[in-house]
Amino acid sequence: MNWFRSATRRDEDAQSTSDAQREDDDMCARAVVAIINSRRNIRRNPQPMHDSMLTGSMRVEEILNGHEDVIQSMISMKSSTFRLLSNLLGGRGLLRPTNHMNVNEQLFIFLAICSQGATNRHVSYLFQHSPETTSRWFFRVLKVICALKDEFIRPADYTTVQPFIIEHEGKFRPWFDGCIGAIDGTHVPCVPRRENADGWINRKGFHSQNILAACSFDMKFTYMLAGYEGSCHDARMLDEAIAYHGFPIPPPGRSDDVNEDYVLDEGIDDTGPSTGTDQHGSMNQLRERMADAMWERYQSYPWYRAT
Repeated sequence: MNWFRSATRRDEDAQSTSDAQREDDDMCARAVVAIINSRRNIRRNPQPMHDSMLTGSMRVEEILNGHEDVIQSMISMKSSTFRLLSNLLGGRGLLRPTNHMNVNEQLFIFLAICSQGATNRHVSYLFQHSPETTSRWFFRVLKVICALKDEFIRPADYTTVQPFIIEHEGKFRPWFDGCIGAIDGTHVPCVPRRENADGWINRKGFHSQNILAACSFDMKFTYMLAGYEGSCHDARMLDEAIAYHGFPIPPPGRSDDVNEDYVLDEGIDDTGPSTGTDQHGSMNQLRERMADAMWERYQSYPWYRAT
């Protein structure tokens, strides 16, 4: 009898365990069905992302026709300048309108990203396009702009005195008659590759690309060199721009006016352009020698001795 009662109790325990397991399985099944139905409802009624009343083209026209400070802050360009550039690119067929994006919008997206460092997602939402469309048009416009570099960035004329100097004769002549412009450098923040990221850290402590630019007196770029690490010294960039990158130095016969005494190339070797790292000490010395040579030449002019 005891054996029978034990067996009966085991059967009852097994039955209760089986019922509990079945209830758990039923609850899991109902939860899965509820999740599936919920997702089906979401797919049937998706929430639109680009639901603005203004399309990208409408938003661009609104900004172009608005206050000048707004467009200046967004693309660092006046509306009149923007329209001239847009008409140039569209008139030459370099950019063509599509069913969903005209030339103004294509150019505006490119300038907004370049001037503000805006993210692809932010610009995509602002102009109501997918991130893929925004990225594709950015690189198309970038390719077009780069193709025009030789047309817009030209060396200055060495054969004549610059009109700006002539117009301000009492202030700049004759001391700047041989001057064709000014050069300077700037650091643009960048995101380098991980394997050589340290070389792109400048003296301010952030990753940047060092850019050398020359401009004329009417504020037009006449030369530009980019692609050097932020750690590269400015003097090293100038040295290598002259040696390897076609820096527009005056042709033979004009050395009495400009700078053959200033171009010191003893730091240049035949190994090609440097990577720009560990150059600060020697480049500081090179800059000092260039400054001394310029000062000695400045003192040698007759008008300086007369004063």
